[in-house]
Amino acid sequence: MMGEKEQKGLSIYAISKRVCHEVLIEGQIASSGAHQARLIEKFKKNTNYIKHQFLALKFVFAFLFAFLPIVPLFTYFELEGSFGLYSSNSISLISSFMFGIYFLMTFLYMFMFGMISTSSFMSGNSFKWLRTLPFSKKDIRKIGLMSLFRNIDIPLIVLIVGFPVTMLIGTQNIIIFFSSLFVSFLNVIFNFCLLVIIGEKLSFLFSESKGKSKKVNLVRIITMIGYFSIAFGSGIIFSVGIGFLETLFDSFIINEPPFILNIILSLIPFPFAPAYFVSLSTNPLQVSPELLLSTLIGLVLFILITWRLLRSAIRALKSTISAEIKIEKVEKKEIKVEVKPTSPIKAYIRKDLISSTRDIQSFMFIFFPIFYPLILIFTLQGPIIGEVTTIESIMVLWSIILGIYLFIPPMLIVGFLNIEESGSSTVASLPISPRDQAKAKIILMLSIQGISLVFTTIILTLLTNSILVLVLFLVSLPIGWSFLLLMFVLKIHLFGKMKYKYIIEELNKEHKISKWALMILIVFGSYMAILITSSLLFISFNITTTILALMIIGIISLSTLIFSFTRMFPKVEKMATYKTGGFLREHVNVGTLVILILSFIILLFLPSILALPFYFILIQQPYIIKIFVDFFLLMVSLAILWLVIVPFGLKLPNGKETLKQYSSAIGLKPFRPLWQELLIGISSFLIFGLISLLMSLLLGSYNFLYNVEVLFSPPNPLLLPSFLAMGWFRIFYMLSPGIWEEIAFRGVILNLQKKRYTQNIVILLNGIIFGLFHYINLLTIPDPFSISLQVFFASCLGIALSYIYFKSKSLIPCIIIHFLINAFGILFYPYAITPINSVLFQVFGISILPMIFMILFVRVLVKNNR
Repeated sequence: MMGEKEQKGLSIYAISKRVCHEVLIEGQIASSGAHQARLIEKFKKNTNYIKHQFLALKFVFAFLFAFLPIVPLFTYFELEGSFGLYSSNSISLISSFMFGIYFLMTFLYMFMFGMISTSSFMSGNSFKWLRTLPFSKKDIRKIGLMSLFRNIDIPLIVLIVGFPVTMLIGTQNIIIFFSSLFVSFLNVIFNFCLLVIIGEKLSFLFSESKGKSKKVNLVRIITMIGYFSIAFGSGIIFSVGIGFLETLFDSFIINEPPFILNIILSLIPFPFAPAYFVSLSTNPLQVSPELLLSTLIGLVLFILITWRLLRSAIRALKSTISAEIKIEKVEKKEIKVEVKPTSPIKAYIRKDLISSTRDIQSFMFIFFPIFYPLILIFTLQGPIIGEVTTIESIMVLWSIILGIYLFIPPMLIVGFLNIEESGSSTVASLPISPRDQAKAKIILMLSIQGISLVFTTIILTLLTNSILVLVLFLVSLPIGWSFLLLMFVLKIHLFGKMKYKYIIEELNKEHKISKWALMILIVFGSYMAILITSSLLFISFNITTTILALMIIGIISLSTLIFSFTRMFPKVEKMATYKTGGFLREHVNVGTLVILILSFIILLFLPSILALPFYFILIQQPYIIKIFVDFFLLMVSLAILWLVIVPFGLKLPNGKETLKQYSSAIGLKPFRPLWQELLIGISSFLIFGLISLLMSLLLGSYNFLYNVEVLFSPPNPLLLPSFLAMGWFRIFYMLSPGIWEEIAFRGVILNLQKKRYTQNIVILLNGIIFGLFHYINLLTIPDPFSISLQVFFASCLGIALSYIYFKSKSLIPCIIIHFLINAFGILFYPYAITPINSVLFQVFGISILPMIFMILFVRVLVKNNR
């Protein structure tokens, strides 16, 4: 049987664990925002969830703390091999400087990892329920002390023991071990007391029941920014300290530091007095009496300050635990309230800013985008200054920084949308308008990202001393905003879509991981498209053209996304007739334009993006492998566009459908009788071939064997134009336009145009648009006259194929005709012909006459529309 004292001690220890778990639960609920119900359900399903998370947090912090002693050990090893190069005075200063950085980093790390939970303890909320139990005030104070210690006990033990043990293993010196142990113990007590005292101050600022004025809200924001700066500044301090150490090593070989500097620094209680004490123990035989005396005086001052802080921490803890709820009699008196009207958008902005300062998790999501690029730049300022000296290196730096800004939209969107449940009193007093809510968040997010990019631009301009950096990055600001707005629009579209409106809350939570992956992939694809475009422009032209193009791309992208945003969130007076989606189906010409632009972007960029991971492998392969991979990536890219993005993303041409319904609607599914479709396709190709052959014989000379030789020649990258370089592989390559251009123009665009225009107008309009789209070939063949003849040919062919599609109600004949003409049409071309006759051949021989006769043939064969 255990004695009464043992039972009581065990009870206090067990209760302190409950208090720690309660603080962790309270913090998670406070930062969960709209997901509180889901979090509580998780607690119910897994009773050990908090216990495991509590232990995991402590072990993670302890693991990070365990690496800190590497800094002083590294210093010792550096100095051990340099005793002959430096004087004892120089060695004392260098080693003390690095030991001081270690002690300063222990405080920053403890502050960073322990402040959240400690401030929660010091609010006193976790001890209120203890006053309802039969415990004395003395016992409650013991529970409070035990709870504070137990909250970070493993990290504290690691901090106390890790430093001396690491120094003992590295130096195998018992004197260094005991001096390190003594100083480490004092340092941890000092840091812990500061943590408690500062936690008490912060607990007031972050308490929901205290301080609601504008002044308190401002203090909250400033405090959070200060906390964030300290937390993430530790990495900068470490990197700067290491760099400064190398500078000291180099400078002290020539110039020895003044002795009085060591005396002054050793008298500073923290962090230099304990640092000098450990430093002198590494080489005690060469310690001067004056420096030893000043170090002991500084150490005594450090002990006195620690003792003072300990008493203040105990008083703060007693005050927190013993605080009673006072109920005072309130006299009735008249209160005048002045109501100042404000717009809902301003109210939502104010609500989000205030809510973001009441828990650190929300604050990190919102303000981290400002600090993250700056910290990265300060960390890498050496390579930036040394390497970024040419226009090419500036473009590389721009691409890297723009890539870093891809991480900012997810953080801002998650941060702002997760705090929507906060500030309920503000929301209750406002007319709930999704447009106002979304607009307020957009204004805040764009402002934060803009501030971050401007700060980054200014610092990079100063580091590189180049006005080109300033211009390039400021021009890229609309592009950065486009990334953010694109992800926000996608997030609302995928998660907040209802039948008659969009909302900013997560309504459609199914397939959450897949949706986020799709959003990130789309934004990353946009970044790669801009990167490839800028690279091509820079290589082909110059930096001025590139900057102008980036400015135009940014303005167009931002304007398009703003238009999409205003369409998703209409004004209140338009909500009565508004339906989500369907804009591209209702506005046929806009839908057609979007499809064409999207096709252009996919054709131009997506195959190159997909090939990037294999670039260094492909450049070493034979030409036939390269064109095969190019063909495969093109087919995959177009399959993604026409089988995924168009039917499920844009929901064209008929709205929400399954893949089977979509295929049937555009005529991709074979109809019966199949023989008639094959007959239409093959016969129309033979009509094209017969007319082309006759015109070749009339207008020029014809050589069948030569055409066969050209068609089945081996692939040769040296041949021009590029389609001849493919040789026989061109037959397979023509499957791509044969299949996907028919799905695009006859399958999707034609079915869109049917919603507005008559059949005859659709046939003409679809054919002309199909022809004009071929002007894209100017990118590879810069010959406007030849391409214009190709456009005329494609327009005539498009008109014929549109008519055939209407008559057969199937894409199968169109695909067959399109593929056979592209792949084998060269068999009927003339061997030699004059320029004038060549134009006549292309206008009549392969364009107008084949179009007329194919239409007449199908009109006779298929008498009635099926």
